[in-house]
Amino acid sequence: MAGEPGAGGAEDGRRDADRPAELAGDLARAFAGPGGTPASRPPSPGPRAVEAGAMAGPRVVQPAADALGGGPALGAGPPSGTGAPGDGSPGSGPGSGEPMPDGAGRVPSPHPPVAAQAFGQEGADPAEQLDLTDHSAVQLPPSPALLCDGSGIVLHTNAALRRLAGSADPTGMKLRQLLVGPDSDARLVRADRRLARVKVVRWPQAGDRTVVLLTAFPDAAPAASDEAPALDLERATRSGTWTFDLQAGTLTRSEGLVELYRTLGVRPDGPDGPIEGEQVERVCRMLRRGPDDSPSPVRGGHSSEIRPEGGSVLSCRTRVDRTPGGAPLRLIGTVQDVSDRRRAESRAQRSGQRFADLVATITTGVAMLDGRGRIVDANPALCQLLDADLEILRGVPARSLSAEKQSGERSGLPDWLRDPSHPEPTYRIEQLPLLRADGTRVDCEVVVNAAPSDDGRPFWLLVVTDVGERRRAADVLREANTVDPLTRLPNRAGLLEIADRLLAGPDAERVAVVSGDVDDFARVNTGLGHEAGDALLVELAARLQRELPPLCTAGRLSADEFAVVCADVGDAGGPQALAATVAELMRGTVTVAGRPATLTASVGVATRDGVPAGPRPPRGDDLLRSAEVAVQQAKQRGRGTVAVADRGTVGPVQRQLELEAELRAAIETDALRLEYQPVVGPDGTVLSAEALLRWSHPVHGEVSPGEFLPVAQRGGLQRDLDLWVLRTAAAEAATWPRHGQRIAVAVNLAGLLPADPAFLDEVAAVVDATGLGWDQLVLELVETSLVALPRPALDAMSELVRRGVRFAVDDFGTGYSSLARLKELPAQTVKVDRAFVTGVGTDPADFALARAVVEVARAMGRTTVAEGVETAEQFHVLRGLGVNAFQGWLFARSLRPDDLHRVLRGGGLPTPATTATPAGGTPGDW
Repeated sequence: MAGEPGAGGAEDGRRDADRPAELAGDLARAFAGPGGTPASRPPSPGPRAVEAGAMAGPRVVQPAADALGGGPALGAGPPSGTGAPGDGSPGSGPGSGEPMPDGAGRVPSPHPPVAAQAFGQEGADPAEQLDLTDHSAVQLPPSPALLCDGSGIVLHTNAALRRLAGSADPTGMKLRQLLVGPDSDARLVRADRRLARVKVVRWPQAGDRTVVLLTAFPDAAPAASDEAPALDLERATRSGTWTFDLQAGTLTRSEGLVELYRTLGVRPDGPDGPIEGEQVERVCRMLRRGPDDSPSPVRGGHSSEIRPEGGSVLSCRTRVDRTPGGAPLRLIGTVQDVSDRRRAESRAQRSGQRFADLVATITTGVAMLDGRGRIVDANPALCQLLDADLEILRGVPARSLSAEKQSGERSGLPDWLRDPSHPEPTYRIEQLPLLRADGTRVDCEVVVNAAPSDDGRPFWLLVVTDVGERRRAADVLREANTVDPLTRLPNRAGLLEIADRLLAGPDAERVAVVSGDVDDFARVNTGLGHEAGDALLVELAARLQRELPPLCTAGRLSADEFAVVCADVGDAGGPQALAATVAELMRGTVTVAGRPATLTASVGVATRDGVPAGPRPPRGDDLLRSAEVAVQQAKQRGRGTVAVADRGTVGPVQRQLELEAELRAAIETDALRLEYQPVVGPDGTVLSAEALLRWSHPVHGEVSPGEFLPVAQRGGLQRDLDLWVLRTAAAEAATWPRHGQRIAVAVNLAGLLPADPAFLDEVAAVVDATGLGWDQLVLELVETSLVALPRPALDAMSELVRRGVRFAVDDFGTGYSSLARLKELPAQTVKVDRAFVTGVGTDPADFALARAVVEVARAMGRTTVAEGVETAEQFHVLRGLGVNAFQGWLFARSLRPDDLHRVLRGGGLPTPATTATPAGGTPGDW
């Protein structure tokens, strides 16, 4: 091989004659120096010089556009023969101002290439001879090429060959494993086991080494297809690679990396150099220090993160590619976009910190146990609960916290910890005594979640609550709910618990409940004051506690009502004797605040026999209710008496309570109905009709008004009943047929009275809603409800009269109103009570009273209506007295709405004063 460029002889020309032109060009560019004689070249840099050159800053070369072809790369210099390297023309070689790029598009180092020395050119200075063990010093052409030793071991390859071989580096392989077949038509075994057709040229070198150049046949064409999978992989993983040649000082980026930078908006080359420069500098610095002084394992790789502007995070891992002799050859870096991963990690870290802060702030103890059942972490609430610092708790076995002895069958784990494989890994332990640091016990409720950790070992999360304090609070609440705060006796709830427990036992038939009510206790509070009354109640409670028979428990039900539950009434002498004993203890003179107070009590007693039969066995409240009914019976007999409950007396009371509930439901569901009794003139003309309430019970049939109206009065349902009747009667009366005059409807009111502040508004709302004429409404009020009406009530009545409504005084003469009160009332009608009408034809007193009522009403300008007229004699006498209208069975009983319509269409009803009889009937048929 010639020692100087252009000095090759004819022999060299013959040797290269059979080589392709492009291969010859590659050889010329690979092995020819930059021009000049060897003596004019500067000495080759040693290893330190290489590192110094790397530190001076790498020069960046983007990926070549023609990586595998024999032609010049994108951005390369002009072709050979027009100023190409080695032709000695101006603008080329070391004498030029700028170095020209080589065929691969790399910018050469400012130091002269050492290829001539590496391949043993003649005339070279011995000081310039390279170490033959440094195989990377051999500069290979840009087309696929490799360097192998005499035994055929591949020592060095270039990027083009690695791409042709399927992105695999065959360094260290035997050449016969890589190439098969004759050199003129060989096959390259690729990494995917496919064969690429190539032509092989071998070029012997110094040191028993050979450069092997490969030229791919056109049908091989591996360039586009081989790079595509690698580029696709880099795109899929959002990564790319760079290579820094330590000898040439050049930095080459893969297409995937260039594309990644462009996608992220990263400027890889700035005024301070390439973005990878800091990583290159750091690794080179560690290489200079050597493996012994290096703080990180450079041989295994070096990792760092690059955070360019824009918020992206790039992970860069660099490894050192070395020669077979161990000398650093190049740096290979892998860059990956880990922005999403870092953001996810940051979110997870913030979320974990928020969770940790939350656990630290909650007042319930939380602990985490490892696979051996030892505490690895705990929140401040648990430290406070167990009175121990976190550093003391860490590592403490949960078994040591258990106050109760454990079996020891689970390798140090407490019995109450379940294995994560249990079907119910999350469970609650209602009460678990734990040990505090001072050795005291604390009762806790523990919720345990057992699960495998990331490494597969068991992991337990404990939520610990101090239930001792909760139980103490529950006891306080229980006492507040079951103990009377004044007398400290059981209250109603506490006494019923005792009774229910006894009635559920085998001796339920012996249980008795006594109720005692102090007679007229209000006079003590009024005369002596409430403090004296409380002191008297405390004294009575003390008497009962001291002197009751055995197996008896006293309690206070309300202000002055006491009760006693007896577990064995036979032992106390029977129900009557037990009730007498309680009455005696609540009777007598008690000195309170220095003043004597004489007391008596009405007492009732009940056993299971006194409770009406029902679908379930009697309970404590059943016996107490029966005893209270017996107290009411005792009060009716007189002060200080005793009564024993029986089913005959308790049943009707319960029946009234049931009837009250059913009546309330009937009002809400419109299960009631109205019938009407006409009010007629002497000639039978129907002047009005009184609405009468009826109730057809679904079980008991027709319920008499005499039965359910008192129930409504006791249950506070009268006002609701009045409103229901008023709305229903007004709506039906608005549909009545007319024959020259409008028929009025009369409604009795017992709950909705003029003294009610809403009386005027309620009546007006009904009239407006139903369309009834104001003059068609008559409101009947009993005499007793009109006593001492206040001025607003009288004004409300006057306003309704002004609008056309008429008022009637019902049952006049039976109450306590005076004639003066009648004079003040804005009432237009007075109804003569049936008590005077019954004997008006036979009893002179009834006749005189009826006449007086009629004459007084006439004198005051009121009309009169006689109620309960049942005979013709009564009719004639009352008519003779001047009564204006009549109502009673003589004319018609109560009529259903359709029957009343028929009467109204017929023109009226027959009376003894007429001879006419309506078609289809006779007087009294209605």
